[in-house]
Amino acid sequence: MRIKSRLNISMLMLVPIIALLVVVIVIPGIWAIILSFTQYTPGNVPIFNDIQNYVQIIRDRFFKNALANNLIFVVVVVALEFIIGLGSALLLNRKFPLQKLWVSLLIAPYCISEVVACVMWRYMLDPSYGFVNYALSFLGLGPIAWFGTVTSSFIGIIIVTVWKNFPFIMIIAYSALTAMPQEVIEASKIDGANRIQTFRFVVFQLIKPALLVGLTFRIIFALREFGIIWILTEGGPAGGTEILPIYLYRQTFRYYEFGRGAATTTIMLIVTILISIPLVRRIYKGMYEKIY
Repeated sequence: MRIKSRLNISMLMLVPIIALLVVVIVIPGIWAIILSFTQYTPGNVPIFNDIQNYVQIIRDRFFKNALANNLIFVVVVVALEFIIGLGSALLLNRKFPLQKLWVSLLIAPYCISEVVACVMWRYMLDPSYGFVNYALSFLGLGPIAWFGTVTSSFIGIIIVTVWKNFPFIMIIAYSALTAMPQEVIEASKIDGANRIQTFRFVVFQLIKPALLVGLTFRIIFALREFGIIWILTEGGPAGGTEILPIYLYRQTFRYYEFGRGAATTTIMLIVTILISIPLVRRIYKGMYEKIY
């Protein structure tokens, strides 16, 4: 009876959180899906138009461009963040002077506001007086107009996004490495494994579930990245850096096509779910393998 009573109290304490999630996430989500099947502009009554919003969006070349840019952006950004974040974590896991100071310095970019980071990088990438072009001049390279062409703009937003967010992967990997039992490492060395074999077959396998969690979150966050791109390029030049969140913003708040905006949101949700499901299944599979 006492256990049942405690369980009931625990469930009761969850009610406010569940109610908040329903109000903040579930209800707006359902309303957005309903709105995606209507033609709606502010001040007018929503008019049901079947799947016309989805048909128009799929036929829209700007949507296709934004979707392609979004997928390329996610793949490149998440891959670089994973490599740099994991590499940084492996270096920080070694004993060396001022180790804690370096940990704090490498975490700092993730703690900085997006607006501050973008303004700082915009000055650093300025073609006339930016530090990056000044440094490149010593290598005999001319000034690069980082936000002047489609290719350089895309590279610019990737640099800023990776710099801002790689500490997320680094923190997760570093935490997993520090929590890893050292006895397993020592056992692999006794068995004759070299450093590469130890990392591949022991260390990486132990931290893989944590890395998958970090990758899943970063993929979701990268799919809906807005602030950095909007501040730096607003999706330009010529739509070269426009991704789905920028396209959604234009449809909703520039053209006041709330129905098409809601349809874009629904498509983004579907894309996110389709990409996330394999990763989530892999995470749970790894958890069950550890338990059983």
